[in-house]
Amino acid sequence: MMEYKNAIEQLLDEENCETVYLKDNKTGRVNAFEQMALIPYDKNLYAILVTKEDFDSDNLENGGLVYRIDEKNQNLYLVEDDNVIFEVFDIYDRMYLEGEV
Repeated sequence: MMEYKNAIEQLLDEENCETVYLKDNKTGRVNAFEQMALIPYDKNLYAILVTKEDFDSDNLENGGLVYRIDEKNQNLYLVEDDNVIFEVFDIYDRMYLEGEV
């Protein structure tokens, strides 16, 4: 029997390959995502997620969203600050080139 893990537990589990489901608090709609990477930046931990639809159609270039992980309060926050998004993707690109993701 599979053990249930919430989205944050899934994101932090390096062995997890399952689709991550997040509920949009504004619309109430549940969206499916695939995790691309966990990125530590500026004393926070961020997850780059791609919608399942974009992931399945190999549309990874413009499908990535950045979420800040708040482990203490068990929350995920969509990042809307362009500077943070840019930095997180920049770190991801460097990690990708070095074969770390």
